[in-house]
Amino acid sequence: MVGNKAKASGTFAIFVLPALLLYLFFAILPLFQGVWLSTTNWDGTAPWTPAQVPIAKFESDILGKLTKQSDRDFLLKYYVKDEGQGTYRNLGIYGIPRYRTMSIFKSVGFVNPDFKSVGVQNYVDIFAGKLDKRFFPERYREARFQPGDPLDKLSLLPKEEFERNILSHVTDPGDRTYLSKFFTLTPKGYAIDLKLGGLSEVDVQTALSEIPGLGNDWESLYNDALSLGQGKGERTALAASLAALPAAKKLSVGDKALASSTLAKAYDIGRLKGLMAESWYKDRLKWGVLLFTLIFVVSNVVLVNMLGILLALALDTKMKTRNLLRSIFFIPNVLSMIIVAFVWQLVFRELLPAITPIKEWMMDPDLAPWLTILVSVWQGVGYYTVIYLAGLQGIPQDIIESASLDGASGFMRFRKIVMPLLVPAITICLFLSIAGALKTFDIIFALYPSNSTSMGIDNVTVNIFYDAFRDKHAGLATAKAILLLVMIAAITGTQLVLTKRKEVEM
Repeated sequence: MVGNKAKASGTFAIFVLPALLLYLFFAILPLFQGVWLSTTNWDGTAPWTPAQVPIAKFESDILGKLTKQSDRDFLLKYYVKDEGQGTYRNLGIYGIPRYRTMSIFKSVGFVNPDFKSVGVQNYVDIFAGKLDKRFFPERYREARFQPGDPLDKLSLLPKEEFERNILSHVTDPGDRTYLSKFFTLTPKGYAIDLKLGGLSEVDVQTALSEIPGLGNDWESLYNDALSLGQGKGERTALAASLAALPAAKKLSVGDKALASSTLAKAYDIGRLKGLMAESWYKDRLKWGVLLFTLIFVVSNVVLVNMLGILLALALDTKMKTRNLLRSIFFIPNVLSMIIVAFVWQLVFRELLPAITPIKEWMMDPDLAPWLTILVSVWQGVGYYTVIYLAGLQGIPQDIIESASLDGASGFMRFRKIVMPLLVPAITICLFLSIAGALKTFDIIFALYPSNSTSMGIDNVTVNIFYDAFRDKHAGLATAKAILLLVMIAAITGTQLVLTKRKEVEM
């Protein structure tokens, strides 16, 4: 009995206690420190203790208010008086002395503006939506035409595009009639003949510039006509603009008529451009960080588990190449994420544009989220296949053979025998895939190292990284990280409880 107690005590002292201490220092304490940092306005780079304090302020508001000489001596060890700068300068304080220094400053009511306590304000801002608008889903209009775009962009428009994204937005009968004057439906779409309509921009500008007596004033006249047309002003104002020019009095009657008719065409160009800029748009939904994270997690979890089970069932057969196929499917999981990203960037930029009608894959905001999900699933499915395969091989074959002899079909055997006995593997795979998808960072960062935000594929983890290191909001980023930790624990904990109940004892 004494020997057993001594053995248990020795085991605890040699193995358990060091593990507990390591867990305390490298897991529990950093967690508490993270919670504390989330209640500050820290930017991630500023020192926790002030880098420098004016001499008068340091001596009167800090040293002068300290009652303990030991506290004064302690501060003067780390702050040196710099007469040239007129400050007490921080020599660098780290570890335990940093916490004591902060405690001393707090005792005299001195607040470091770079490390100020804001309480739960960061959390309040998160739940109140007082964050970057890119964090939340947002509807917006994607403009397809700008007033400064050339009219050549309108030469041929697909029928569906014209009717859905242009004509449906034109409610004024006069504007619809105006558009019908220039656009004609052809088998290839809605076409506009700019020359027949007298709207060739180059021809109009050339005609104005060649009118004797206008000189360089033709440019201002042309721009006035464009602006008037875009604002749907009255054509009669064109005559007033022409008459206001000093050179107009010297124009012959023919040149004046030519200038007026040419300006009328410029007016039409401006009105058509303005009408197209106002009407040609598409209503879009910007996913934002939260919605992309949700779609990414759900898609990733569903696909890797479904494909993992299907591949495991295929590999759990007597095919001759099953061992080779197992290795092939598992290889992506052991590759460096940089290599994975490089390979898929070549596929998206070189291979797919060459063999498909789509010429731009990676930089298309509509495709980028799904490409990211595709790469994530491709890289992770082999790992889950191995787990499911191990679960399938642990199912006693005599049970399946007995069911087969009793007349159960293949689908019935899978539903009634294989799936219930595979629940332990499903439990662990769901746990790993949910937690992994919520924490995903490397795939997004490797595929889109500098433009994931513009592509709309920042998930919560990437958003936290950019908050902390790009936008210098480390306190807010830490609050998001704490909430992410709580969310992962809640979701995976609930999943474990629910799936554990479905496990079948053999």
